[in-house]
Order: sequence, then C-alpha cells, then structure tokens
Amino acid sequence: MILVTVGTHRQGFDRLVQPMDELTAVLGEQVVIQRGSSTYEPRHAEHFQWTTSQRMEQLTQTARVVVTHAAAGAILLALHHRRPLVVIPRSRRRGEHVDDHQFQLAKALDATGKAVAVFDPTAARLRTAIEQASQLEAESEGPGKLVCALRRQLALWSCTGAAAKRTVDGHDDLA
Repeated sequence: MILVTVGTHRQGFDRLVQPMDELTAVLGEQVVIQRGSSTYEPRHAEHFQWTTSQRMEQLTQTARVVVTHAAAGAILLALHHRRPLVVIPRSRRRGEHVDDHQFQLAKALDATGKAVAVFDPTAARLRTAIEQASQLEAESEGPGKLVCALRRQLALWSCTGAAAKRTVDGHDDLA
C-alpha cells in the first residue's frame, strides 16, 4: 500500500492529490490518500480528509512507501517506521503554504538519500520517485540526529550556495 498525506494545513494540496490519484488508476497497487483541505476528490484511490494521529501511525506502519508534503511531522513518522519516502514541498507562490521552507527540507532529505524529492509532481514523476524511494535504505535516526543533519546541510548551503542536484524533475530553485 502507498500512503499519501498532505497534513492539516488550511491550504489544499491538489498539486499532489490529483496526479497521485491519476497514477493510482494505472498502478495496480492500493493507494490511500489523506487529502486534508484539498478540493480534488480522488476517483481511483481510497481517500479521507482527516483522521487521528494513531490512525496515521498505523497507516504509516503498513505502507510500502509514504508520499507526503515536506512537513517535519510526516517525515519523522515515516523515517521512524523505516518507510521509503517521497517528499513534495508545498509552494508559497502557488498558495499552498505561507513560505517555502519545505523546499529546503525536501532538498536536504534528497541530498542525504533519506527521501526522493519531487518539485513538480506529475503521475509519471511520482511513479519514478516511488520506484527510486523503494530502492533507498530507510534508516531510523530519531528526531535529534535528523535535525542535526538538516542544520549541517542548511549551514553548508548558506556558506557555499550549493544545492541538492538529485531530483526527479531536475528543479533546483526555491520559487
């Protein structure tokens, strides 16, 4: 089963929900989408708007792959349960979030091999990312080590201007 989650933001994330639903139609695997405030209602995937944290933990534990917006809570949950991870950052300019901090988190996870980042999700890109994420060796480092690793990466970027280059769609700017 593939779990897709967009969190509890007031802003929807149709840019992830819709292509993931389109992929479900041809995937041949169960997909469960937590769609939150998104306006698109999936036609092919199982879906729900909201649930409890206990249910999200249960779904994460049983998922083969987790596809999520680049929010720390969902990421930590997937890493804790050693689930392959695909992250799609929300965009401020698209009205999906108040800022673009999720881009930095997605890039850091992608650069360290903890996740595959997709910046412009389409059904084809998501399929490729899921296949790539399935090949990653998920490891549980706990929140402290992950936070330290992300801080080191962000500090490196501010000093060198370097950015993660391994992405599914080749996008490497924040806007």
